[in-house]
Amino acid sequence: MNISFVAMGLMFVCNFLMIFSRKTQNGWLRFLFRTLGLLMLITIFVLILIVIFV
Repeated sequence: MNISFVAMGLMFVCNFLMIFSRKTQNGWLRFLFRTLGLLMLITIFVLILIVIFV
């Protein structure tokens, strides 16, 4: 059950990273934030699969 709370927290952080990357003018920072957000989304997907099937 704690894994689901971690996944929800990561979703919250990922959402703010994506919003912040849209407001960022620097190309490298935008790329870094979006890449970090994508990696977090992949991690969230794996955590949700663990919660559902285990």
